[in-house]
Amino acid sequence: MSLSSVHPISGSIAAAAQITVLYTGLYSVTILNQVVTKKRLHRKFGDKFDRYSSLEMRNVDRLTGNFLEWTIVFLGPLWSMALTDTLSDTSQLIAWTYVGLRLLYTGLSLKYGVNEQGNNKPLWISTFPSYACLIYMLGAAIQGVF
Repeated sequence: MSLSSVHPISGSIAAAAQITVLYTGLYSVTILNQVVTKKRLHRKFGDKFDRYSSLEMRNVDRLTGNFLEWTIVFLGPLWSMALTDTLSDTSQLIAWTYVGLRLLYTGLSLKYGVNEQGNNKPLWISTFPSYACLIYMLGAAIQGVF
């Protein structure tokens, strides 16, 4: 049973809701990863453990922080289009692609870490296409809303 068959809502709102649920689930995984990593490192190092000087914690904290900082840039246009019924099939595909790229970024970040100088070449395969998705969605939202 689909969301739109349960409630009389537009397809745009149903699609945005589905995308948001998956995106939020993925973000929740990054928070869970923070908690699990912190507990594991605290057990390993005891009272000597300092999350702010731990390179491993920096990577998981940066992953969660990066995810959070781009959330409004993603969900703002998505819901602006959904609520004005201008969320096209293409915009939905771009939004799903963005969520997939965030999943890829999560995996790459956990595997390669985050370089403190910002030169994170292994992450670029996800980062730059993600930027393209966000630019497209922002442009489509501006065009659709105004």
